[in-house]
Amino acid sequence: MLSKTLSLNKGLFQHFFFNNLIFMAINIICTFFLLPFGYILMTYSGESHLYGADNHLLGFDSAVLSTFFVGTLFYGVLSGLGMTYFLKNEEASDFMHSLPFKRNQILAHMLAAFTATVAMNLMINGIILGLFSFHFKDITAGKIFDWVILTLIISLFAFIFTLFVGQLINHYFGHLVLTGLLLMLPVIFHSLATGIYNNLFRGATVLDFDPGQEKVYTLSENLTFPIGMVNHIVDHIDWLYFGIAMIVACILLAATYFLYERRRNERIVHSFQRSWLEWSFITLVVLLGVMVAGTIFTSGIQNLFVIAVIYILSFLIIYLLAQAVNQRSPRVRLNFRSMGLTFLVVALILATTYAFGKWQEGYVPDTDKVASVNMETEMAEEGRPHLESYVKDPAYIKEVVAMHHDIINHNANDSYGSFSVTYKMKDGTLQHRSYTDLSEEQFKKASRLTDDKTYSKAITEGYDWDDLKRYSVNIQYGEDDIRTIEPEDNSKFLKAFKADMAEANTEYSPVRISSSPVYVTLEQLDGSFVDFNISPYHPHLIQYMIDEKMIKQPSDIFNADEYYRLNVKPDHFKGQTIFEKRELKKLKKTKVSEKAFNQAMNDGSADVDGNYIYAVGSDDIFAIINMNKEVK
Repeated sequence: MLSKTLSLNKGLFQHFFFNNLIFMAINIICTFFLLPFGYILMTYSGESHLYGADNHLLGFDSAVLSTFFVGTLFYGVLSGLGMTYFLKNEEASDFMHSLPFKRNQILAHMLAAFTATVAMNLMINGIILGLFSFHFKDITAGKIFDWVILTLIISLFAFIFTLFVGQLINHYFGHLVLTGLLLMLPVIFHSLATGIYNNLFRGATVLDFDPGQEKVYTLSENLTFPIGMVNHIVDHIDWLYFGIAMIVACILLAATYFLYERRRNERIVHSFQRSWLEWSFITLVVLLGVMVAGTIFTSGIQNLFVIAVIYILSFLIIYLLAQAVNQRSPRVRLNFRSMGLTFLVVALILATTYAFGKWQEGYVPDTDKVASVNMETEMAEEGRPHLESYVKDPAYIKEVVAMHHDIINHNANDSYGSFSVTYKMKDGTLQHRSYTDLSEEQFKKASRLTDDKTYSKAITEGYDWDDLKRYSVNIQYGEDDIRTIEPEDNSKFLKAFKADMAEANTEYSPVRISSSPVYVTLEQLDGSFVDFNISPYHPHLIQYMIDEKMIKQPSDIFNADEYYRLNVKPDHFKGQTIFEKRELKKLKKTKVSEKAFNQAMNDGSADVDGNYIYAVGSDDIFAIINMNKEVK
């Protein structure tokens, strides 16, 4: 009988609704556990302080609600698989289509039944959340409303997407695999393509981000709905993104109606509704499989013939396996024309990737097209965070470009150190390269650009000082003495820091080898940080510490037991950043008194360009300090 209010057949609606009953019950229970019950769990676990009135989402943690939405997406997929059962079975399909309903009506009933199951979950848990709001002030009507709308959008998108895929394929396993594959395809393809690119080409790199750094939304992530939806919820709700998702869902729904009206029931015994769909799916699976094999097996291989053999063998193995799964039998019937076309497509995509990579490998921008450049070097054993400087000085840019040319033209194939360069082009684009195979000579030549005092001021001006205003500062000046300076109070520190960096940059090797035990960390709220040790060549920072009552005089930054005058030339430690006691035993030296050395420090005699060299320290680590006067 036809419902007068909903224009839906009660029997058909109930058929689809109860067909999804188990999934609906599980969804309601999981929602209750993650959201309403989650507040109770946190209360009894003593973590109620984590509730934040400024939190824009329900739940004690945005990660929990993100988990809920991923589960909501999975629920939509499972419901779509369950409700399209009759499209995978010939007898069920014949029965369903013998009923006095048009195909668009059947789809309408499926959509209505699914929406009702989602609404049931929202109503039950929404009422519970409403009651909980009397006790938990973090639960507000606005947050509940946002949760309801987001749940509906994500559920409907996943369900409609699964219905659409169900019009292309005729068996459960393939339907599930193809749905998941298509949902994740952009980020899978992007990850595999960059993996191959990084394996095959020298200098190739992808700009990654750590969990503590600000999230970077790439095109592939935004196109991958399971990842994109989480990214656009955690920090703030991007309603534009979810609005676009609903527009896409409507287009997919229209396409589903179109395909269902033209679906041929006699092809239900085949894996796909169209033969070209079968070829497309096999080609996609083979392409991804070959890319996985390439990412794994071509790492470190430069011989083009060996690489080609790896890809050809991978193609044959994966193609035969894909056909065996598709034909549901190890007795595979091969269509060599179809196989040849698949090989041609895969080979063309990989050849294009290779050609693009080889062009990128040899590309160095013209100096007149570069707006600024960031260049960094690291010893093989190093890996420390530090400030990034984008230098605009044309002379510096010219030297970095020349160094880049030298590294490309002379592949040392060594592992002494690394060279990374990022160009900010005048057209707004970025070009990034990273080399980890530098020889000792190349590394020292590249390091000279950061060690050359000529560019110290230009490098300092290249730091993002406005961004540093958002950092908190931690200064550890004793074993248990730590001073924290919040972002709103760090202007005086930054002024001193900037003044010292222009003369004695913390990346400058004579500064690093003169490091005192005073340890400074600049940290953002997201956990990203940079750190350095204060040097005696940092008079403004030392004076800041004196003004803030951390120390009484400059010599207090050291807590040394031994003081030596070294009989070496001023450039003896050039390029060196650490000095150990075992090296001290090999040098001619004269012991000096602590009082005399401290007096010279307090008089301001520490000079990065000084000709008198001293070693001060305790245990195994010593600082090398240049003075402009002799200490006896």
